[in-house]
Amino acid sequence: MQTQTLKSAKEWDVLFTENNNWRVGVYRPRFRSRDAIRELEKHTCPEAFLLVSGSITLVYRRDDGSLAEKKLLPMELTVVTEPHAGFSPNLDGVAFVVENAKFTTTYTGIDTPQITRTVNVG
Repeated sequence: MQTQTLKSAKEWDVLFTENNNWRVGVYRPRFRSRDAIRELEKHTCPEAFLLVSGSITLVYRRDDGSLAEKKLLPMELTVVTEPHAGFSPNLDGVAFVVENAKFTTTYTGIDTPQITRTVNVG
């Protein structure tokens, strides 16, 4: 058995990885507003968010290219497959995240779906 506190000062902190299958971590947005976000990320796998404390809003790109927002709610699991990023108005937001252990992330500018960089994980 392992236990770990869900506190972290980093934007993304992996707490546990199960071989090449899945990993869990803590996400704390570093932006206070949508206007501060310059790029969105999209994984080749779904990403599940569960709000632990504070306030987090995800900004995501719809299939038609428009941007939308989803405020995370306590005890509501939100699974994201779209390009996205998050902000926390008071920088107090903390989310528990579950994702695959191996995937590729593509980054795009917030105003364009053009890929700016790609990162392989795992």
